Amino acid sequence: MKFIGVSMHRPSPAVILALFIIFPALHLAGDTIEPFVMPQARFAGLGGNHAALGDNFYSLFTNPASFVDVEEEFSAAELSISTYGPVLELIDLFRTNSSSLDGLDLSGIIGPAGFAAGFELGGPLALGWVGRGLGLGIFNRLKSTAAISGTKIRPMVAGEILLVGGYSFRIIENGSHLLDAGFLGKGFFRGDLKLEAPIFDVGSFLEDPTDQPFGTYLGMGVDLGVRYTFRENLAAAIACYDVYSPVLVTPYDSISAFTDRDGPSGSGSSYATVRRRLDVGMKYRIRSEFIDRYISRITVMADYRDILDLTSLIPRNPILNVGLGLELTVLNALSFRMGITDALPSFGLGLDLTFMTLDFAIRGKELGLDPGIQPVYGLDLSLLFRY
Repeated sequence: MKFIGVSMHRPSPAVILALFIIFPALHLAGDTIEPFVMPQARFAGLGGNHAALGDNFYSLFTNPASFVDVEEEFSAAELSISTYGPVLELIDLFRTNSSSLDGLDLSGIIGPAGFAAGFELGGPLALGWVGRGLGLGIFNRLKSTAAISGTKIRPMVAGEILLVGGYSFRIIENGSHLLDAGFLGKGFFRGDLKLEAPIFDVGSFLEDPTDQPFGTYLGMGVDLGVRYTFRENLAAAIACYDVYSPVLVTPYDSISAFTDRDGPSGSGSSYATVRRRLDVGMKYRIRSEFIDRYISRITVMADYRDILDLTSLIPRNPILNVGLGLELTVLNALSFRMGITDALPSFGLGLDLTFMTLDFAIRGKELGLDPGIQPVYGLDLSLLFRY
């Protein structure tokens, strides 16, 4: 057995694996907030993120143990758009009422399962580099969601910026067996604006949105990852996101109160944590003489996501956390993708134009706790400038 660069300061494989047993088992008291994740059309078409698929710059969000194997890649910028819900109906509704939003009524597009819609814009800031065991990046994201509660619609708009840096290293290299581990440190800032209006008069919250409650979130944290590879074709991985990510939460009466430094509202600032998530996954690259000659790659993936949700007071149906994906790449340029997540299908296409990569996906998303309770469908589009 050959150990690569072993020193007294490098943790043993047993220590690395112990981190994934001890830290996820520690349930911290207090409120939790949602993590910062960039939308990505490639993974949307593959049934979500896959912990064992760390083959490009986006491994910053999938598994930090992958940095040691990723070919050097520089990200100059990206534009990733993700939507779900009755997006086309909303666009048509606002278009037909563009002259006056007074009395804008959403009741006509509320279905039997209620109403939910979301929009995310990742980038254009997506500057970073991955390779030689290192991963660095700075990103921005705009996120908006809206849901009906009783006779009220409560939209939320948030702007975020994230700075990450991590390192991975090879613990064991024994013939065809490789074991890698890595960590990713991160810091982020988020500001969100919470609105409220009757469903029969949506235009009312557009009159003065700056006078609505506003909150800021300043946090830092760490991800951990372990990845085992056999003969370059089979990989298995464990990734724990936000192992410990404390956040300082500060509420304000309005955006004006924040910009004028009037001080926080209520009892002032408080502490929360980013919701921890533990994923396990496998990846297998199918190879044969025919595939290698006429098809660049065929890769299948299977994951179970958010294992810690099983210990929640009200967990999701376990089948919703299963993710499956298939990617077929032709001529190293054109990719066909399909997957399953939330017990709903997804499909995607990718085209590498050398100067830019274009990805598109159609996917399902389950908002309920069981399959078929509140399914919605979404569209994803990514323009990636990576070299």
